[in-house]
Amino acid sequence: MEAMMGIPRPDDNINQTLHQFSLRGFNERETVALLGGHNIGKIGCEFIKSRINNFKGTGQPDPTLPPEFVREMRLNCEDDDNKATTTAAASPLVSRGLSEKFTSEGMSYFQQLSSSLSSGAGFDTHYYQSLLRGRGLLFADQQLMANKRTAQLVAAYASDDGSAFRMDFSRAMMKMSDLNVLTGSQGQVRLDCSLPVHSS
Repeated sequence: MEAMMGIPRPDDNINQTLHQFSLRGFNERETVALLGGHNIGKIGCEFIKSRINNFKGTGQPDPTLPPEFVREMRLNCEDDDNKATTTAAASPLVSRGLSEKFTSEGMSYFQQLSSSLSSGAGFDTHYYQSLLRGRGLLFADQQLMANKRTAQLVAAYASDDGSAFRMDFSRAMMKMSDLNVLTGSQGQVRLDCSLPVHSS
């Protein structure tokens, strides 16, 4: 699927992520803000298992992960294989390094690091606070700390009350909504956004 080709993979490094976003006209600040959308929801274990068990084929976890966080991630995902179900149709996600496996297991992006650090599990800055502590769930998330400019933006969002992040995020989302809009017979209205409309 063409739409998947412009989406960074969970294991992309910071240069790859910035490049993918720049191809759509997003600068570093907009990229960091958009990735902040990861502060809600849940990440499936299939997207983090290689990072905690066989990082880049080493047979070891990602060495940048705090050991206690590796234990926590493994605890959350240890029974995932037994509960996983596969989708009936072939998925374009596989070619992007993603999985066809969808499960109820996973880890919430919200991590209660301290009662003084986050206003709760809502749309705030706890995602960035987690990155400052090396607790990004995806390698691509944590890579925001591997670049001086993006790390500065992470720190700025993490120390803010959330208003700067939410403003930047909303502006970047508005910009994203204007990308490659298909109209008329080229577009389609979906009742279920996860499923394409098949012509009869």
